[in-house]
Amino acid sequence: MNLVFGVAVVLAAYLLGTVNLSYILARRELGIDLRRSGSGNLGASNLSQHLGKGKAAVAFFTDCAEEAAVILALRALGWSLAWQVAGALAVIVGHNWPFYLRFQGGRGMAMALTGTLILLPLEGALLVAFLTLGVSTRRTATMNLLGLALLPVVAWRLGRPSSLVAFTLGVLVLTLLRRLQGSPALGKKKIVDDPCRVVWNRLINDRETD
Repeated sequence: MNLVFGVAVVLAAYLLGTVNLSYILARRELGIDLRRSGSGNLGASNLSQHLGKGKAAVAFFTDCAEEAAVILALRALGWSLAWQVAGALAVIVGHNWPFYLRFQGGRGMAMALTGTLILLPLEGALLVAFLTLGVSTRRTATMNLLGLALLPVVAWRLGRPSSLVAFTLGVLVLTLLRRLQGSPALGKKKIVDDPCRVVWNRLINDRETD
């Protein structure tokens, strides 16, 4: 495998991830920037508050399709597991930090879920269970984070290849970094004064306020 070509493919995966249908639909149909409305997140959950669950579902599965397309394409071409992982993580980076939106995008949960289901089906099923629990208890952000935190442990205990363990760790780190970044475009008036509370809300509750 030519390293330069591999890096180019990973960069292409990043660019694919920057295509955010939630942002596009909100701009086209409502003329709003989701970064400055609702939760400030460029994801399906925020879009559903503005355009309904139907279009939010379309945006969600589009995110899933972007992640799946990269992994399955690289797999079909016979690329190594390490390159599949690199491509999968690059798509999430593109979604979370699109260059043309001042590096403020979504949270990448749909892509993380898709990538895990394809690369580690058993661990993916565990993540689905946590997501379902989060929805039923209305603690989605907390359950998402707990599920992601358990994935590296489970993958390691099951003796998965190091590249797959690295994928689970990478997804967790990217999620933590994006949550810590928060949604600054919402404006300081919505952010509490206590820095510790800000960090707690962003990491655990994935929001700016209590």
